[in-house]
Amino acid sequence: MRFKRVKGTRDILPGEALARRELEQMVYEKFSRAGFLPILTPTFEAYELYQRSTGEASDIVIKEMYRFADMGGRDLALRPEATPSVMRAVLENHLKIPIRLWYAMTMFRQDKPQKGRYREHTQIGVEIVGEAEPEADVELVKLGYDLFTEMGINGMYLELNTIGCRKCRPGYTKKLVEFLKEHHSELCSDCKVRMKRNPLRVFDCKVKSCQAVLKNAPSQREYLCEDCKLHFDQVKRGLEGFSIPYQENDRLVRGLDYYSRTVVEFKSRLLGAQDTLCGGGRYDYLAEELGGPSTPATGFAFGVERALLVSKGEEVFDFTQSPIPLLLLPLGDEARGYSLRLLFKLRERGIPAQAEFRAGGLSKQLKRADARNAEKVLIVGEDEIAKARFILRDMKKGEQSKVTIEEVQSIPELKIHPPLLTSGED
Repeated sequence: MRFKRVKGTRDILPGEALARRELEQMVYEKFSRAGFLPILTPTFEAYELYQRSTGEASDIVIKEMYRFADMGGRDLALRPEATPSVMRAVLENHLKIPIRLWYAMTMFRQDKPQKGRYREHTQIGVEIVGEAEPEADVELVKLGYDLFTEMGINGMYLELNTIGCRKCRPGYTKKLVEFLKEHHSELCSDCKVRMKRNPLRVFDCKVKSCQAVLKNAPSQREYLCEDCKLHFDQVKRGLEGFSIPYQENDRLVRGLDYYSRTVVEFKSRLLGAQDTLCGGGRYDYLAEELGGPSTPATGFAFGVERALLVSKGEEVFDFTQSPIPLLLLPLGDEARGYSLRLLFKLRERGIPAQAEFRAGGLSKQLKRADARNAEKVLIVGEDEIAKARFILRDMKKGEQSKVTIEEVQSIPELKIHPPLLTSGED
């Protein structure tokens, strides 16, 4: 074979595609009940949008973004994450706030592929734009907790922190830089750059020597202003009111510049060292950074691949032939034409039917039906058409009987398989 997929990408085979569809339906129903509206943004945007929002010192901007110039010389980037695009869309289209939005979109990051994370991957996320109250943070965490619990995420736990605001963060940043300077020789080259451009990012470093140094670094919570303390206390009380367990982690900062106050991460012990399943928090300054008015906001996003990995297991990525509930076996030219018309008649009545149109006798047709994993077959020959009674064979039990089309339509086990998406209504 001449061509293979590009490193860091993958094919989504039918088994996983069906699991994704099921997940998106669950998300749609849950988010819709909470008043979230769907939104989609372009796959590529101006490079500066992500540069300004995520920060010039971020790994996304420096190392991971797919950046290119188009034929018009415009500086563009494939979408590495959705929040800046969503906020840009809110501002540019003058959407009335407060507004609640959710999305399921592909992201592109040119980093080293990880367990359940690829260079092209899908994220599902929610954004509450225009609400500054701590209750909005609590609602989002509760929404995520309920969703992941319903999905059956294994080994899940929640970490929580606050990184302050414009009023109190400068004082902490000054103390942190003083501490980092004392340990300058022990820091990796990336952290030496972060120390100058965005000191909080040192907490994202995975280098062991840096992690050892940072264990003794000052904590942001020691320098919080009264408003940030109150906000964080109310968030924690809100989570405790819902009996949501959490761990406070004063080294949790998230990897993007636009975060403020509450930051959260849902993690799973099944993911190993790269254990983050879902991340988010408050980003009250992003709209201003993009040239808009002061607009509080909060949100979270999670990777679909990782979520499926720790809820469905490795087998969701292995595709095996799905069963065919009913397979028509036409015998002869007349039967093939009749079966084609019958297929659509059955489907209109909710029966998930397919047909085997390749020529061959009954013995060969039955072997093909078995190879295609057919659960039941309907044998359609000239005599059956003339008498309007057909042979229905259960391939698993080896039993068969003569039935009319009306009787086929009334068989209870012949249901849509896999289930079609519904509105969620009874």
